[in-house]
Amino acid sequence: LETRNVQCVAVFTSQSSIDFFKLPKGKMNRSSISTADNMQWTGNPFEHFVSIAPKDRLKYAFMSIVLAPIRIALAGIMFGMAYMAAIITLFTLDTSFEHPLNGWRQMSKDIVAQLVIMSHFMMGFHRVKVKGRRALPTEAPILVIAPHSSFFDTLPFCCIGAPSVVGKKSLMKIPFFGKLLSLTKPILVDRNEKGSRSSAAHELKQRANLVFNGAKNNGMQWPQIAIFPEGTCTNRSQLISFKPGAFMTQLPVQPVCLRWPNKYDFISWTWEGTAPLKLFWLSVCQLQTNLEIEFLPVYVPNEAEKGDANLYARNVRAVMARCLQIPTDDYYVEDARFLTLHGKGKLEEFFDLLNRLNLSLSLDEDLHSLIAVWNYLRHSEFSAKHFAVTYNEFQSYLHFPKDQISLRRVFNIMDWMFSTTVECLSEVDFVKIVRLPYELSVAEARQLYQKRKRFFSSQERISSSDDDFQKPMIVERKKFSSFNFPPIFLRRRCIEVY
Repeated sequence: LETRNVQCVAVFTSQSSIDFFKLPKGKMNRSSISTADNMQWTGNPFEHFVSIAPKDRLKYAFMSIVLAPIRIALAGIMFGMAYMAAIITLFTLDTSFEHPLNGWRQMSKDIVAQLVIMSHFMMGFHRVKVKGRRALPTEAPILVIAPHSSFFDTLPFCCIGAPSVVGKKSLMKIPFFGKLLSLTKPILVDRNEKGSRSSAAHELKQRANLVFNGAKNNGMQWPQIAIFPEGTCTNRSQLISFKPGAFMTQLPVQPVCLRWPNKYDFISWTWEGTAPLKLFWLSVCQLQTNLEIEFLPVYVPNEAEKGDANLYARNVRAVMARCLQIPTDDYYVEDARFLTLHGKGKLEEFFDLLNRLNLSLSLDEDLHSLIAVWNYLRHSEFSAKHFAVTYNEFQSYLHFPKDQISLRRVFNIMDWMFSTTVECLSEVDFVKIVRLPYELSVAEARQLYQKRKRFFSSQERISSSDDDFQKPMIVERKKFSSFNFPPIFLRRRCIEVY
């Protein structure tokens, strides 16, 4: 590949003739690669567009003038009262969250929760249906709540008693909401601070054990812990991957399923779609908003699940998905920017690796030295391998520690067309990879996958002869200037670098 400002040409084999220019500026999490039993596209959980029928538009326009202002004013009064009560409750109180609330402060917290419920009632949330029995703290110290949809999840949260919550530290900076959140004695995670996740996981495990054993602090018992394991808001069309933090405790959990059975979904605030402010206004204009909260039986982990938090999380998610009658998929919150246009994907890990190698993409000699490393791998003793250079081989030649997460992600990016094991690349993962940075629609990405589907079949690869690999195909490199560097694949006989 030429690195100058000219049209670039790559020599491919017939098997690698997928549109080369659609390689994303992003990462691919190999742990999310689905096997053949999970190839069905379940939609994009991070986008939500609301379309109101023409016959209903006049009704919502009328409600915007007559009903919405009154509701917002009354709800504002209730929120204001809750906020003042929270300030009084937290006055002179230690903000380290090391002790539970006691005495009159606990009673005040319950009053604040009722005021928040009343504020939602003023906005039209009139019917809340509760199914099942909430477990005692000594039966299940952690409540796993899903799906997470928006700010309105504060209503079911308060309806179940406003337990302690695990959330982002940045939530504390939100006006009004931060004070209300402080009353729950939350466990906070700072996503920008290295080591914050591990310390939060340690605190979660420690507090969950205190709750489970019924231990008291200053004469008061810690409340149950509530967590939204998805880690982000979705459109509730599916359950994405659960974060393993709540399941690393090895303690029983109680799944709590949320449903919003309404004609229009004004509840889901996602990364891309109808603006949250518009959804909020439309929800207030709705005559009535319904909510269902269902407590499922306590899930007690077996020995295998105690030893594998991810397995525990997947099994709990499967139970909740069956109850909600929706599919599951291996998306993570980090995948949102690959499936939406919320933020342009960038190869942060790739550039980080180059910085560690003291290489600059702006200099041809540095770029060619990096290419030389990969080229040597392909022509070394590893070239006899049938599929690819493995991650361990990649790491050994670059002399980086094996536990470098960024290095693993870079390797996944390099090897995105095929896996080093005999696995299929699912439609879901393919769409993640090719949609950005060229602003392809999901439909266009899916169409591309269907055209090239046979290239992602492990059976197709196994049956391909060596002669198939040798037939070159010239592929014009389009939009190359947006990358400023040639993507390199660690694939035997898939690409020749010039």
